[in-house]
Amino acid sequence: MGKFNLFTITIIFFISILLYGKTYAQDSILFCANPESFFSAIKSGKAASINKTAWLSEFIMEENSLITVYPNTPLYDNYLVDIKITDLKKNQTNDRYLEYSILGYIFEGCTKFSSKYKQFINKSCSLITFSPEEAMNIFYEGLTKEVDDNYDITGEIVSLYDKMCKKVKPMPVKKPAVYLYPEQDMNIKVTLSVNGIITKTEPYYNSVWDVFATKNGIINDKYDYLFYEADLNKIELPDKGWVVEYVNLENWFDKYLPALGLNKKETEQFKEYWLKDLKKENFYEIRLLDDNFLNENMKLMVSPEPQTLIRLNFYFKPLKEKTNLKEPEITKKERKGFTVVEWGGINERDFKIIP
Repeated sequence: MGKFNLFTITIIFFISILLYGKTYAQDSILFCANPESFFSAIKSGKAASINKTAWLSEFIMEENSLITVYPNTPLYDNYLVDIKITDLKKNQTNDRYLEYSILGYIFEGCTKFSSKYKQFINKSCSLITFSPEEAMNIFYEGLTKEVDDNYDITGEIVSLYDKMCKKVKPMPVKKPAVYLYPEQDMNIKVTLSVNGIITKTEPYYNSVWDVFATKNGIINDKYDYLFYEADLNKIELPDKGWVVEYVNLENWFDKYLPALGLNKKETEQFKEYWLKDLKKENFYEIRLLDDNFLNENMKLMVSPEPQTLIRLNFYFKPLKEKTNLKEPEITKKERKGFTVVEWGGINERDFKIIP
């Protein structure tokens, strides 16, 4: 392995400060010779680095990386993990290497990587974890699917990946729940027109839901709501929205969901789903998709036609730092006659760097 380069680590350190807008209170960075001392250092609150050598089996390649962890910012109890690929080279054997590489899962199936891998040498990426154990898991297993699902990975490696390997992905809209409240028990037909692909439904949807709903909102003597998920081909966000601290999300939902038209049961079921789906981050940006976008990309057709239609589909974006966003005016729709209510959302964390 290459000799520890203090100048390189210092540069990474200051880049991380600029990137996250925080000063990590570390006097020096401890270079560790083994995982045990590395874990001990970051667990005790010290900034530490370690080299790792692994094997990319798909590309028959040796990968060398430098992993640096900066524990405990002044504002948050978290761990900034910086990963730098120090070398990549063709090699025919993996006998002496750690099993899991940093880049192996990320570039799985990327045909251009074999010929352009040298572009990634001396390139870095970063992410925030919330415990030393999470940071160590990244050291041992690399950028796995679980890591990609649960953390925001940023940096030069991500930018290069986007140019070289990333495919255009549809945007998953999750958990649109459609509630039906007719004035009397009756048969109702509900049809979806999605600019994309419907991926899940409950009950089964075959070009139309033809259901029986009671005035209390019970569907087919079984369901509180009709459920579907879809991969959309496009997204258009409004200019206005809210920026909410993660610890205040539940209070925000309790205040704004009723103000936007949800009743107590709908609000509780919304919170039950989204408080689990929105992983821990410092802040969340919340935008409400407007009716024009919904009608063009997630059209909901109900027969007989409802007198009141309330559709609340949100876009959730995790944020490390608080941003300024002008809040929209709240207009609550009063429920009159046959009422249909829908809630759902898009979580930006689902837009992975994985193809």
